[in-house]
Formats: sequence, C-alpha cells, structure tokens
Amino acid sequence: MLRITADVFSGRPNPSWVVDEGQARAVLRDLARDPDLYRDGEPADAGLGLRGFRLEPLGDDLAQDYGLGDSTYVAVAGRSPASDAVAFAAGLVGLLDREGVALEEAPSDAVPSEGALGDFLTAQLEAVALRSPSGLTATDGGTTAPEAVPADVVCRIELGTFNPGFWNNDPTVRSSNNCYNYASNWRTNTFAQPGRGCGHMYTAITCAEVSRGALCDGMHHRFDCFPDSEKPRYLVALVIAPGPGFVDYHWYRLQAGGFWGHKPGGTAARNVDNSGHLILSPETADRGPYTIFCGYFYGCNSQRQRIR
Repeated sequence: MLRITADVFSGRPNPSWVVDEGQARAVLRDLARDPDLYRDGEPADAGLGLRGFRLEPLGDDLAQDYGLGDSTYVAVAGRSPASDAVAFAAGLVGLLDREGVALEEAPSDAVPSEGALGDFLTAQLEAVALRSPSGLTATDGGTTAPEAVPADVVCRIELGTFNPGFWNNDPTVRSSNNCYNYASNWRTNTFAQPGRGCGHMYTAITCAEVSRGALCDGMHHRFDCFPDSEKPRYLVALVIAPGPGFVDYHWYRLQAGGFWGHKPGGTAARNVDNSGHLILSPETADRGPYTIFCGYFYGCNSQRQRIR
C-alpha cells in the first residue's frame, strides 16, 4: 500500500489517498527509474497552491524493493521541478478514478469524493503547467494598504522581526504549524484552525466563516483596537482560494521593515510571494489560487494563546 498526499493547502490539512499493492508497485517502479523526479522534501520556493506530492510506502518491503526512503517528494512547483514531474503527477491524480483507492482525508466543507479532489488537483496541475526587530511598536493608520481608514481611529500594533528559522529549522515544527500559527505567532504543533480553540471552528471556507472562527478565537477586525494589556498585537490579513470542490484559506502577518511574512501550510515561512517578490501588500502580492482578499484583522496575546 502507498499513501499519496497532495501538498496543496496552506490552512487546512492536505488531502491524502491510499492505493493498493499493485498500483503502489507500479508507481514506485516508475519513480525509481527516474531519480530526477523525486527529492526528500518540498521546494523552498514553491509558495501557495499545488507544490507537489508526497509518497509514503506503508510497508517496509516497498521502500526496500525500489531503493526509496520512507517518504519521497515529487515537486511540481518552484524554480526547478523535473521536466516530467507534471506528467508523473497527473498519473498520481489519475489513480483517484481507479478501483483500490481510498480517499483518506476530505475536508468537511468539500464534496467528499475522489472525483471532486481529482478535478481540483487537475486544475491545479494545469495552472502549474502554464507558468513556466521583535518588540517594535508602530501605529496602524492604514498606510500598509489602500483600505479606507475610519476617521480618528489609530491603533497601536507590534511589529515582530522576521525570524523564519523559528518555524523552519525543525522539520516537526515546520510540518506541524500552518499559516494561522504564523499569523498568530504561536507555535502549537497542531496545524491550528480558526475557531477550534474557542470551540466553534469554521464550517465552510468562506471569508465570512473563517473570519468568524478567528474572531471567536479573539481576533478583532482592523481598527477595532486592542488595549496595551493585549500586547503583542499583530496586523494580519486573510485570503481565500475558491473552489470548485476543494477550497482553502491563508493568512499573512505584517513584520518589522514594512513587509509581510507568511507560512504556506507545512512548508517554510517566507516573506516573498509566488513570483519571488518581497510582499509589501498582501492585496497586490502574487497569491496563486488564493484570489479572494477577505480583509485585515488584529491578533492579540489572549487570542494567540487560545488557538488550537
């Protein structure tokens, strides 16, 4: 048996499916013939959207028979994926329509079927193929984006120094914390979800529902100020990747220096967008499939300690 995980989401856990022994051996045989197809982990520069596929044999005989490790990664995004990686990945997605395949993880608000996931990942592959200091305090007067500033409202916020190593250097930390952890600047190792900490997690991936979950955890809408007792107070932004079928959310956090940091799912924290440009505004950055901008929010100390 072989578990295939599509490394595609930022906020939600990635979807996985398991193929039977015969299909597993066929996949690993093809993979072993072309070592350029695989690597140990995800590309650091892949960003938002479909990054690749992780293949995990569920029996030690499979890994040994084909000279592969416990986990193998096929990258389809970033600066240097193998030339045949997209075609190989399309074959992995094609397995969803065959007998002997079990979808392991289907997000709750999506159509829980192999067909919905297959259509979503096929669209993502087509899109890939087409594109060849901490403790500082500032005032949020709306200068970071063209959002209208309410009259006479100026909120105090904290700007943390960009420190990606805190999230990236330990493989377990990197894989177990997502964009919501990064935006909240709180490492839970639980792949935190908006609203889970307060007991009312979002019920759909929409601006309204994901915002509701974050507000329930203790965030505020922008220009609804927190008192000094809630330091650190961070300015964050929420975006959504719309369907059909499977959808996702993503968060950014404003850093000292005036740029924004983010962490796409279980991949590395960074301060650049999908085009490799420093993020000066999450509204105008290259966000890949995350095309809906939901707005700005403030995190606070009690909110970040509540997330789960």
